[in-house]
Amino acid sequence: MANPAKRDRDVAQAFALTELRTFRLSGGTPYALVSHNPEAGVISDFWLGSFGSQAEFRTVLEFIAGEIEAGRYCLWLADLRYMSTGFAESNEWLVGDLMPRVLKGGLVREAVVLTQDSGVPEGYDVFGSATGALRRIADGRVRGFTDIAAARAWLTDGELPG
Repeated sequence: MANPAKRDRDVAQAFALTELRTFRLSGGTPYALVSHNPEAGVISDFWLGSFGSQAEFRTVLEFIAGEIEAGRYCLWLADLRYMSTGFAESNEWLVGDLMPRVLKGGLVREAVVLTQDSGVPEGYDVFGSATGALRRIADGRVRGFTDIAAARAWLTDGELPG
């Protein structure tokens, strides 16, 4: 498997993203990178391993929600392939609070790039957390992918894989 830093560069190049903000644990270790392409209206979160607590997970998404609500972005790429902490404990908040806010704030489409179901570290159900939340949102504007090219086609053109 390609290392996360290289994979993040690949995503950044595919979407012409530049770094907007890095989120760090109290010890200084980065756990999430938020990048953007203001001209294309794209904001992206890329997760690195464990985010520590649900509060740290929510901090990143609150930042993104604020940017969307401010009218800066209408397309969101969430790259969860290297996330090693599940967020099922935040699903109610995600579905009941955050997503209604960003949809009202002008979100047109979100592509969530998920890891393959295999290879998730023991005890961490990132795939299950993400797919569970996606199923509950279910209005057609948020789609899950395992392929960056398919995610890009969805975000930029609204095209789903064949």
